[in-house]
Amino acid sequence: MMIPTRRLQTAVALWSGLALLMAFSPLVSSQLPRLLWWLWLGAGALLGTLALLDLALARPRTPPQAERQLPAAFAAGLPGTVRVRIRSATLPAGSLLADQHPGDDAHTGLPLSLAPATEEDTLVEYPYRPARRGVARFGAIRLWCPSPLGLWQRRHDLPAASAIPVYPDFSWLQGEGLADTPQTQRQQGRHLRRNAGDGQEFHQLRDYRPGDTLRQVDWRATARRGSLISREYRDEQNRHLILLLDGGQRLATAVGPRTVFDHALDASLLLASSALDQGDRPGLMLFSGQQPLWVPPLRNRSGLHLLLNQVYPLHPGELTSDYSSAAGDLLLRWRRQALVVLITRLQPDDSDDLLHAIRLLRGRSRILIGDMQLPDQQALARADVGDVDQALRIAADARFQQERQALYARLRHAGVMVTDGTPQTLPGRLNRLYLSLRRAGRL
Repeated sequence: MMIPTRRLQTAVALWSGLALLMAFSPLVSSQLPRLLWWLWLGAGALLGTLALLDLALARPRTPPQAERQLPAAFAAGLPGTVRVRIRSATLPAGSLLADQHPGDDAHTGLPLSLAPATEEDTLVEYPYRPARRGVARFGAIRLWCPSPLGLWQRRHDLPAASAIPVYPDFSWLQGEGLADTPQTQRQQGRHLRRNAGDGQEFHQLRDYRPGDTLRQVDWRATARRGSLISREYRDEQNRHLILLLDGGQRLATAVGPRTVFDHALDASLLLASSALDQGDRPGLMLFSGQQPLWVPPLRNRSGLHLLLNQVYPLHPGELTSDYSSAAGDLLLRWRRQALVVLITRLQPDDSDDLLHAIRLLRGRSRILIGDMQLPDQQALARADVGDVDQALRIAADARFQQERQALYARLRHAGVMVTDGTPQTLPGRLNRLYLSLRRAGRL
């Protein structure tokens, strides 16, 4: 595809403007009009000839070739680097690179001006920061090459379509980059452990140490050995944690550049990582989403990559949250004992549906609900009344909070643990509650 450059457009505009001046100006039309018209026509012919000649010379003998080099994956919100290698030693000066990236980053610096090639390959790099997780789709590599006289630009669309996964920013799950993560994530207590010797599950026999309790002394081993021998306990291993993640429309609400669902996914992955650290087996089920998802409990930390690969493209659907159906689906998939952690955004009218789901699960499961609250709601509870509209909003929110607390009371009466928090605080609260239940042997 060829398009005229600004140089050619300016020349044509001047030539056309001269014709208008000659046609409508009395001064010009009264003095040698025929000669001026012939000069004008000659200038137009010369301009046309140069434009056609430049167009013919712009056709390259060998079209450029290029390939895009992408990382295996991007992380949402973190800068990455895209490399484009152009195989053309005759790349003309003033060429532009306008790579077809997904378009969610306005600060890539494209189009880039390319220097004349001095080697066989020209390597170009530009930054790309994906705005959201999912799949980043790249199109063709687009090059704009100027003609020899600079009157035309030829567009080369070089096929290079590719799709790269964009994961949530969970580098901290690998124990790296903790200094770059938010304070609320660095203080989750992911590695809180019992002191050696505490717990409920027998681990090993060892020599008595000052501070051991009488409960730990193994008297039979002491009698055989002739010295005090203590039993060492540890937290029970291989307990099951089922994360029940709501993928319905109520979690599609935007909180800044992300959705409530993104933060709920943060909480799920934090709990999964923490459970694996503690020797437990976390699984995940998505309900009311665009498509169902079931990830059976993971056996070791290497399974966390499997979980990430399953959840990174998920986005909230348009369905209403259906807790009874979710409970029924979970019973079909899992019948062993587990701690079920429901991460959702409760509404006061969920009472009947939610209590029915709890009755279905309560036989074999202990249930913990994490209720995501919007920051605007918390800010409204502390806002000053400035006008009538503000007063009505505050009163409506107070009524909502009162009904929500009544729902919490009914859930706790049914034996369910409930905690709430904003998208920034709920992941940490859920994880600390899980760890405290584990230390207390209440899983």
